[in-house]
Amino acid sequence: MRRNVQSKLIILLSVLMLSSCEKILEPENEQSKQDPAETTQQENATAQLNIVTRAGGDDTGGEELADGRIYIFNDAGKCVKLLTTNQESNQAAAQLAAGRYTLYAIGGKDLSRFSLPTQTQATKNSVITRLEGKVMDDLMWAVANVDLEDGETLNQNIVLEYKVLCLDGVEIKNVPATITSVEVSFTPLYSSMKMDGTYPDTPTESYKIALARQSDGSTWKAEPRQMLFPSKGQPTVKVSMTTDAGTQAYSYNAEEELEANHHFSLVGTYKAAQGVSLTGILAMGGWGEDRTITFDFDDANVAFENPVAGQRCNGYYVVTVDEANRRAVLLAKASIAYEAPSSKAASDWLQALETAMAALEKPAGVSSAWRLPTIAETTIFTQDTQVTTVGATSGRTLEYFSLDGDVLNWAYSEKVSTGYEFHHYNTNFAEGIRLRPVIDITY
Repeated sequence: MRRNVQSKLIILLSVLMLSSCEKILEPENEQSKQDPAETTQQENATAQLNIVTRAGGDDTGGEELADGRIYIFNDAGKCVKLLTTNQESNQAAAQLAAGRYTLYAIGGKDLSRFSLPTQTQATKNSVITRLEGKVMDDLMWAVANVDLEDGETLNQNIVLEYKVLCLDGVEIKNVPATITSVEVSFTPLYSSMKMDGTYPDTPTESYKIALARQSDGSTWKAEPRQMLFPSKGQPTVKVSMTTDAGTQAYSYNAEEELEANHHFSLVGTYKAAQGVSLTGILAMGGWGEDRTITFDFDDANVAFENPVAGQRCNGYYVVTVDEANRRAVLLAKASIAYEAPSSKAASDWLQALETAMAALEKPAGVSSAWRLPTIAETTIFTQDTQVTTVGATSGRTLEYFSLDGDVLNWAYSEKVSTGYEFHHYNTNFAEGIRLRPVIDITY
């Protein structure tokens, strides 16, 4: 070949795109264009790069890619070109100097849903995120390294792969008639992708889907057909079922990751004695290989989700909820026995109460310790008839141990014409005072 003949590099971007996972929005038509920074020609640009973007298919050449970006980095790690393709014009070209280049190809139905770097911003560590308020759509990626020499013609094929999974459907069967809502959540999921195809460790996100009761009255179902970034490690799956009395949640730690390039469906059956038995199927759907994941939910998997102050959650009365920090305070299901000391010293009484609380079984999945309720917390539950009753003659509730700061107290509420009056004292401890501890949880 003569040295004055320009070399051509033709890159066929063959993309495995399926219509089995429906999208909410169709892509906007957009003419092929270049980043403004591309107008400056490189010195010594003796090689021409011709690019044709296509999606894979059975017919020769496949279908044209709906929306594509190709970032071209030189050997020094600088993005020297940004090319854009779409269905209207699926070809792009760039003149480049001889040398080694890395090409990162990003494709999808509608890339306007994502925050993509410009040519001047782009690095191999640039982060691609979903724009706020946009619904996640498909996202594909590929990388190729090429060496261009004067007078050389090089052909390079790149196959893009999905960097997201598709949640096709979620179904829970045999749900009792008393259930008023069912939700399923997955966490943690990655929330972005780097230019090099890896996923940043932080931040992560969760995905929650509300199911709808079906005509048979016992099946709850949703078909989101939603694209999601894969899970970070082995995810936690939670199933929450709500009644008028509160929410019961079940939690399961999956034994393997939910990887990109797969369709995912979750089917479960509620069993009154054992909880929820769930079977998750990662079906190929033309993307990746078939996989089956089985989830077993029983009483050992009980978890707390969306507790509401003044209601019961997993059988425990919820005293307070801090929604901002996702923390709650639960009251023990009943008063517990303790060995009253012969001493009247508050320190001896505290020791006796702490010994009794240490032996009380904790709620499933909770690692914190039982403790005495504060004055404020005791005020709340002694004035709620779900927890205590008022003596017909005395007009008083039972007496409970409490803490006023670090000082041991005993307290009760008294019914008066305007509501309740709260009383507490730090002397004259007696065996008849009830010990009903509380415990702090996160959800």
